[in-house]
Amino acid sequence: MSADQNRKWLETNVSLFSRMPADLQNDLLVILPSFIAKVGWQGKEGLQITDEMKVCIAAEACIPLLRMSGGLDNYQRLKLVEVFPEDLAKVSAPGVAGDANYERVRLGWRWAREGMENGEDGYNLIIHEFAHIIDFASMDGQADGVPRFESYREIRDWERFVSQNYEDFQRELGSNNESFSDYGSSNEAEFFACATESFFERGAKFHYEWPEIYDRLKDYYGVDPKLWVTGIKIKESESEVQELVSPEISDSDSQDETLRNKGSEDDSVTELEAESPAELKEQAEDEQFKKEKEEQQEIQVKSEQIEESDLLSVKVDARGLGNITEYHANGVRAFLWEVRDFINEGPWRRWNNKGDLVEEGWCRKGVRDGRYKLNHLNGKTKIDGTYRNDKRDGKWRVFGEDGALLQENHYQQGDLIKWEVWSAPDQSNKYGGWS
Repeated sequence: MSADQNRKWLETNVSLFSRMPADLQNDLLVILPSFIAKVGWQGKEGLQITDEMKVCIAAEACIPLLRMSGGLDNYQRLKLVEVFPEDLAKVSAPGVAGDANYERVRLGWRWAREGMENGEDGYNLIIHEFAHIIDFASMDGQADGVPRFESYREIRDWERFVSQNYEDFQRELGSNNESFSDYGSSNEAEFFACATESFFERGAKFHYEWPEIYDRLKDYYGVDPKLWVTGIKIKESESEVQELVSPEISDSDSQDETLRNKGSEDDSVTELEAESPAELKEQAEDEQFKKEKEEQQEIQVKSEQIEESDLLSVKVDARGLGNITEYHANGVRAFLWEVRDFINEGPWRRWNNKGDLVEEGWCRKGVRDGRYKLNHLNGKTKIDGTYRNDKRDGKWRVFGEDGALLQENHYQQGDLIKWEVWSAPDQSNKYGGWS
């Protein structure tokens, strides 16, 4: 496989390659042979993987690495790429187009190719799954939206960034968001993968709608896709459709599953994607990191570290009992949470600057645990469900502003098991593991 031949294959098949500046194209052609040789390749269900397929898959897998710190080292745990002719229905669940764990990526070739053909539609199965591999490359080896960094300070800073923006994104579901798949609301790992997918494919639009997230990814990946050439499309898709993407990370086996279904652009299914889904350096460093991460996750609010001001009222006694209230700049209460033993414990509520209750939930030992509800601006429920130890569990429901049930999801310890979407009161479609 010569560089000239590889370039021809990429120009023919991978739209994103043609959008990239010449220096990135050249660097990508240099890195491809190393990646292809590094991993094992297996065609499944009778599929024969050609050199052309390897080059195209490897190219999209390596695009995020071109200016990243560490380059190919971010894939040091990856051992195998498996490619299926259509999807992963026979080995996973109906509609699953791809998945990933820390050492393996599985792709449905039909959907991988679909993502290659249009480099501006925000759908790229390969980049999405390999974003999970980047996530797995972190020091703790978990896909949790916090990828690899060289210092604990950088890790803590990124954790704060993800926490704030993930919550903001959840609150904005359905609010004219065109550039960022609602499936990023599933969990922090999917937030990172979907954001990466949109960053490379919908740079300008993503930057306009989510500038803080875009700028963070720009710094992390070291490139600026909003400046890349636009209007390049390899060929027309098989039909004029909008893909329904619902990737999900499995907490039990650290595996991402990306589901693909298709419907018309005005199909209610594609409009209600909000709740759907989708090497350690030294052992001592790893143990220290895990210890620090566990301590950070407790969300401790020791009273001596919090200073009262016009916008913050702290009523916590020496025993660590009380509450903390935040206020909007206009004096309206913004947030209230209970404290026990200097840790978030009990109910919490959030109001907008008009005094309307918009969100409420429950914490136990510093993490979300119990009922959760998000409201529409008219006061009616938008999302309700239950957290168990900071993971979605049981039944979660999505409602329209008129109170109509739009979607119902069923989780088990953070894993999405099945979901049902209503296009009319008496008409719905079911997905996932319904018996």
